[in-house]
Amino acid sequence: MKRIRSLFFATVLCLPLALTAAVEEDHDHDHPEVSTVTPDPAERIHSFEVDYEIHRDGLITFEQRFRLGVAGVAIRRGPVLNFLTVFQGPAGLTLDTELEILEVTRDGAPEPFRADRKSGFVTLFIGEADRDLEHREHDYVIKGRMREDWRRGEGEFSAVIDLVGALPALPIDAAMATVRLPDGVSVLRYTPSVTGVDPEAERHGPAWRAEAEGNRIRVEATAPMKENRSFFLNLAWPSATFATKSHWMLVMLQHPRLPLAALSGLALLWVLLILVKRMIKT
Repeated sequence: MKRIRSLFFATVLCLPLALTAAVEEDHDHDHPEVSTVTPDPAERIHSFEVDYEIHRDGLITFEQRFRLGVAGVAIRRGPVLNFLTVFQGPAGLTLDTELEILEVTRDGAPEPFRADRKSGFVTLFIGEADRDLEHREHDYVIKGRMREDWRRGEGEFSAVIDLVGALPALPIDAAMATVRLPDGVSVLRYTPSVTGVDPEAERHGPAWRAEAEGNRIRVEATAPMKENRSFFLNLAWPSATFATKSHWMLVMLQHPRLPLAALSGLALLWVLLILVKRMIKT
């Protein structure tokens, strides 16, 4: 599958890994992580599962569950995740999904976290700055929500879901994702894509398997992924019965200078018309 440039929770497909490396330096000041050394083999994401639910009103809710191995080298206090939030709106304008992190737990208990919102992405710092994690496997659950950012076509919506881009740059042993549409809305077509696996695993076909049934699709990587990896799902479904809203209201809210510029332009045009009328009369 060709690398797709649009967003469903991602616009630039290679950016999450770059952000992870860049943000680690900021993390070192108040929530230290050591990311410049080679991770211990035990430091990996042993399993990862994510559920997305798409609602008719344009709301998207998600839950990520992953088991993280900690050895005090690459991960000390807790993981850092980077969620891209920008997508292309009308007239080529960049809009934000207004992603919100609702809850983070570790080993079944609430875990401290801080979500820093920056231009185009949200960085999620998990854990406490003055506490090192035990060197073992830890189970994390992250819940959040965002507004819709899918593409609008003739009678359908389409989206590209970046399934693992927000995670730390560690190997992933197993990954699975489930996307649920509203009741009565079926999947029209889908194409998964997995990179960063051992080439031997792709000798007889792509390193994924998928199953779509009714309003649900489940996709799974069939081989472990290395640090530099990607896992995407290209998905399309009918747009009928969705409460679609124009993105122009969002444009005015997120780009307040544009309405002001438009009003200024109208005022200037009005003044020019008055001057022209006076010139004609004279």
